[in-house]
This record gives sequence, C-alpha cells and structure tokens, in this order.
Amino acid sequence: MSSPDRNAPEPSNESFAALFEADSKARPRRGVGRAFRVGEPVEGTVVRVGKDAVFIDLDGKQEGYIEAVELRDAQGALEVAIGDPVRAVIVEMGGRHGGVRLGKSAPKGRGAETLIASMEAGLPVEGVVSGTNKGGLEVQVEGVRAFCPARQADVRFVTDLSAFVGQRLKFLVTAVKDGGRDVTLSRRAVLEKEGEEARAKLEGKLAAGAVLRGRVVSTRDFGAFIDLGGVEGLLPVSELSHDRALRTDDVVKVGEEIDVQILKIEPDDKRPGQQKITLSLKALAGDPWEAIAPTLVAGAVLDGKVVRHAPFGAFVQLKSGIDGLLHVSELPLDDKGQPKLPDVGATISVKVVKVDLASKRVGLAPAEGAGAKARPRAAALEPGMVVSGKVSRVEAFGVFVQIDGAGARGLLPAQELTRGKPGADLHKLWALGTDVKAKIVSIDAAGKIRLSIEQLKADEERASFEDYRAKEQERATGKLGALGQKLKLAGITAVAEKAEKKAPPSGVKRR
Repeated sequence: MSSPDRNAPEPSNESFAALFEADSKARPRRGVGRAFRVGEPVEGTVVRVGKDAVFIDLDGKQEGYIEAVELRDAQGALEVAIGDPVRAVIVEMGGRHGGVRLGKSAPKGRGAETLIASMEAGLPVEGVVSGTNKGGLEVQVEGVRAFCPARQADVRFVTDLSAFVGQRLKFLVTAVKDGGRDVTLSRRAVLEKEGEEARAKLEGKLAAGAVLRGRVVSTRDFGAFIDLGGVEGLLPVSELSHDRALRTDDVVKVGEEIDVQILKIEPDDKRPGQQKITLSLKALAGDPWEAIAPTLVAGAVLDGKVVRHAPFGAFVQLKSGIDGLLHVSELPLDDKGQPKLPDVGATISVKVVKVDLASKRVGLAPAEGAGAKARPRAAALEPGMVVSGKVSRVEAFGVFVQIDGAGARGLLPAQELTRGKPGADLHKLWALGTDVKAKIVSIDAAGKIRLSIEQLKADEERASFEDYRAKEQERATGKLGALGQKLKLAGITAVAEKAEKKAPPSGVKRR
C-alpha cells in the first residue's frame, strides 16, 4: 500500500482536527519523540498543507498542527509552503483529537507561567486594556493585571491613552517580577516587529512612484497616517489635494481605504533604523491646470472666491487647485489712498490679465462694471519726484515697490540693492510690506518706473551740504559786518578827538 500524497489538497469539508486525525492514521508511527510542554516555543518545518491546517515536523518523530488562519496575510493568502521553517508555541498537548496543537501566540489560561514562557520565547500575548493611569495602560492578560508604559503603547507618542480602553490588543512581555504580581508589557515592540515583517514582504513594492492601497489610521492637522499593510506612511496636508484650503478631515476619514502614491522614502532621524515614507493623494488626481488651460486667456472674465490676503494682493480661487493673484496695483483705492482688498470668502468677478502656464501663475484684475472706485492715473508721476511705498514683490533682478496713492509700482534694481553684498539674497534683505522711500529716476514709454534709493540719499546729502555751506557763508558775512561797524565807530571817534585837540580853549575867540 503506497503512502498518501502529502502535497495533495484536502477536501473542503474537513476541519483541521479531522485532517490531523486522518493524517495520523495514514502515516506509520516513527517512534516516540521528546516530551514537549504547553507554552514551550518550538521551530519546525512545514510537511503538509491542508485547507484549514498546516502540519509541522517538530523533531523528526512528532508532528504538530497549526490553524491555517494564523499563517495567512491580510489578503487571506497562506504565507508558508512545504519546506518552510515555522516558529510557534505549544498550545495544547493530546487534546480532544490528540497530537500537538501549535499557535503563533502563547496559550491562554495559565497565568504567570504563560507570561514567563511568552517572554522567554519572544511570543506575543493578548490582553484587554482595562484602564489608564499617569504612566500608561492597565491591561488584563491571562488573568493577571499588567502595565504597559505610555511610550510602549504605540510606535508614536499617544496623547490620549483613553482611546485604547476596552480594546483587545497584542503585547510582548518585557518583565515578570514577584511571581507575576509585577508584569510589564510593550505593544510598541509587537508593532515594530510586525512592521519589519511587513517591510520584508513589501520590499519590492516600496519605491518612489509606486501606487499602493492603504487604510487611514489617524488624522492630524499636518496630515494623515496611512497603513500600507503593516508599514505606515505619512500623507502630508500639502499632498491631500490641489486645493490648499482643505483640511485633513475634509479629504480623508479614519478607517477609509484609499490609493496613494509614494513620493519618497528616507531614513527616519527620530527612529534610528526605521524609514520615513511620504505619500501623496494629490499626485493621483491629475493636473487641474490642464483642464482649465483653454479658458485661461487674457481678457476672459471668470468668477472666483477670495481665499487669502497677502501684502501684495489677494488670491482668488478660480477652480480647485488654481489660484490667481489680484495684485494691489489693480485694486481700487480707499479714502486714504490705500488698495482696498476684497473680503476673504467673497465671490467676485475678475478679468484675466496675464497667464504663465509654465510657472502656473495667473494675473487678475477686477472685472469692468464692478462699481469700483477709479484709481488715479500714474501719469501724475514724474522723474525726479520723491515717493513712498511698500515692497509688493521681490525678484532676483530687483524689488517692486507699490507707490502710495499713485496706482503704480516702481522697480528698485538689484545691482543697486546688493552693491557691496555679492551673492546677497533679496528675499532675505527685503520683506514684503517693508516701507520704502525712493526717487523716481525714469519712466519709459511703457510706463515702467525705475526707482533709486542711492540717488535719493545723494540728493539729500547734497542738499544737506549746500545748506551747511549757505549757513557758513552767512555766518562769515555776519562776522565781517560787525568788524566794519567797529572800524567805522573807531574812525569817527578818532576824528572827533582830533577836532577837539584843534579847538581853542573855552572862552577864547578865534581870530
């Protein structure tokens, strides 16, 4: 009689216990193997795979079986094949169906003994979180009250531990003292171990540009954490949508499954030996500029929503992910001569002035007939005038200044601003909104205004010098005049004295 085919698939209606019993009867006895004890860690080789059970050769003489469900991945696929090594723990010896039953986690109901065996074998145990205290979680495991420190509750620090209360979770036992009266657990160790195993399985898939299915596990102001199948990645708020006004909770919800694209994978400085995975949802949504490009032509009138203010104008959302700039130079002035910004949230009609698809920039102006107060014409400005304003834009070639009350802006050239500062960054030297006083140097035929701070300083220094010289001349003239008066007075006195000497004595008549 030939021996049974150990690789043949099993009938679907057989339970793993029945399979084990049938397998035991069909296989000749190989002698007595060594004695095992419940809770003991073992390592064997897969010798047979059934529908509901996997059979493990333990020592060449004995076999054990483990439920197949314990060896399946999240998608239900069996993770082992014949010949593969399997590490497990003895769960039951000579049970109802005989044989050795194995498990991936420690057996239940044996209290401190099980916890010690689990710690020695490095196998996880299951426990129910019964409460929290200052330092962490209170856990009931194997009828024993245990403690999991806050920093060991998750791979990331959790501020609200109460969310774990009532949950059945897996932990690794890190310490058992006083006969089981002092038990310390770590859930973080379990998660890190599972993460390493998941990384090994996903190793070929984890690459920049790859698109994976993931589950949202938590949301924060700065983004959402996505479980990619045992490995977590961060979906930053900037990568949620092309619409920058949306918040994390507006786009994704905890528990939701979504497709994401891996942007980059880099070492995690905060967790040595771990990787930091950055994800994107926006990258899969397509470029909104491609859809709106045909309608973005100079002169087109569109409706948009004001989404934010800036020192140089207001941004208007024309479509989700596409904002245009309504520059202060295009805005009406208020009673004080300052640009009047539309309210954030208001829907307004705007006219497209300029489109730069390469840089993805749109320049806007208020649509005609909006009842806006007309701006003064820039023609009132002339070369030589001294004007004041605020920095409205900074470029590599210079700084633009919005001239107060004139409805125009002028340019301060970079070569003047960086003289004596080679390689200086104008963006660091000139903040938007900075007050500026300068002299208009020229206005060309197109109305472009060139400003200069150096020439204004030179004019002021020249005027100061001229004023100083005038005062010095006046002071010098004043001193010479006083000397003349003294000389004049001295001359009159001398003549009088001379005449007095020539005059006869009193009472004597001249002949």
